[in-house]
Amino acid sequence: MAHITAREFDTFIRLLTEHYGLNIVHERLLKANVLVSRKRPSGWQPLASQLYQLSAGLRRDHPARYAVELLWQDMMSSQTGEDQQETLDTLAERINDCLTEKFVVIPEKQTDLVSALGAYQHAIAALSTDEAAYTEILLRASTDVATFLRKHKEEVLAAPVPAENPAENADEPAQEEKK
Repeated sequence: MAHITAREFDTFIRLLTEHYGLNIVHERLLKANVLVSRKRPSGWQPLASQLYQLSAGLRRDHPARYAVELLWQDMMSSQTGEDQQETLDTLAERINDCLTEKFVVIPEKQTDLVSALGAYQHAIAALSTDEAAYTEILLRASTDVATFLRKHKEEVLAAPVPAENPAENADEPAQEEKK
């Protein structure tokens, strides 16, 4: 798992609170014994700051890390059906084909990696939002892939949607013109 920045962590927590609501996120964190105070924070920002410190930005083995990761996984899996999961797994394999055994980007396959990350991002975004898709990729990425993604974010987001099934994509011409 890559190290995410404080800004990326803020986005992560904001997306969780937008999906579940601040009250439910706070309740679930209390049940997981992550928070000491029962006093609900005034918004997602103070909560994000507290969780970032507790989990060291998801780097520390702490109940806060596990609780927010579980909330995120629940949120993403609730938006993903079995067929979509198979598609995502196939797209993840395309990404892994561009990496060494130690999950380092193979320099000769950088163009393929941009395309694969773009396809993966588009597939997740179709189920949720662009911001959630980008965050999901960062959370799952190795350190090297996350660094690559941050450097090539615009290229990845602008990557064309693959037309593997022309019949499915036939009624989506607007996406091809979206560059």
